[in-house]
Amino acid sequence: MPLELPNLDDRSYEDLVQEALSLIPSYAPDWTNYNPSDPGITLIELFAYLSELLIYRLNRVTDTNQYAFLKLLNGRDWQPSPQKTLNEEIRETVLKLRQSERAVTCKDFENLALAADSKIARTRCLPRRNLVSENPLKPEKRPGHISVVIVPYAPPETLKPQPTEELIQKVTKYLEPRRLLTTRVHVVAPRYVEVGVRLTLHLNRDVREADIRPKAITILQKFLHPLTGGTDGKGWPFGRNVYVSEIYELLDKLEGIDFVTATNKQEELTVSDTDRLLRDNGKLIAIKIQPEEIVVPGTIALKFESPVK
Repeated sequence: MPLELPNLDDRSYEDLVQEALSLIPSYAPDWTNYNPSDPGITLIELFAYLSELLIYRLNRVTDTNQYAFLKLLNGRDWQPSPQKTLNEEIRETVLKLRQSERAVTCKDFENLALAADSKIARTRCLPRRNLVSENPLKPEKRPGHISVVIVPYAPPETLKPQPTEELIQKVTKYLEPRRLLTTRVHVVAPRYVEVGVRLTLHLNRDVREADIRPKAITILQKFLHPLTGGTDGKGWPFGRNVYVSEIYELLDKLEGIDFVTATNKQEELTVSDTDRLLRDNGKLIAIKIQPEEIVVPGTIALKFESPVK
């Protein structure tokens, strides 16, 4: 649907004449003869006529002008195609302008990395980071460096999708001519953090453990998956902490579950690096995840309690 062109100036000849006459007392108080025979009035009418012509031209852009604009946008060697109409040429040019061919912002790097190969499912750009050489335990800022993490598509049963070296090199070569001259780009595989779950699920009276256990494990594995996880089902977000409360909420919504509690007063989430544990007044509230990391499901230890013995 074409856009309606705005009316840049809708004043008419009569409007211009009346506006000029209204200004005479302010600028020429001694001028009192406003009859058409007065030479001054004749000049006002002449200028109003010329102004109206200019206003009309201002609201009209000719095809020649539009082709000239298209040539400016497409380059001096561009020539209109005899098989295409002017509107088709405009549409094609506008669509080309929307395509990003230069990586400046993090969003540019992420979009271009996705466009480099259809095998890539997700990307994450980290400015001022060199994930190739830095110590994961001691991240440091590196001005002029950009790290792009790529996650390839993989079957649902693959918990840690890893890009091949060939895919990494392909993305690197794709980004190289599109980066800024002073930027160094590093394309890397994701860093995964295994997060385990340890909880007790109390069943409703009419539910059997054998029926609910596989469902509970599946829903946890899907929620913590790098490609299907998160609240939107599009993969666990890079750098997002895992909160105990959302695991409780997830399992509590499962049909057949009455309520959920900790197992023998043990912490609900497990991780190999205890420095990641975030506590409030001694109680675990979340697992800390770094900006370049993604969560994957670890050991899921679920205990089931039924009111029926």
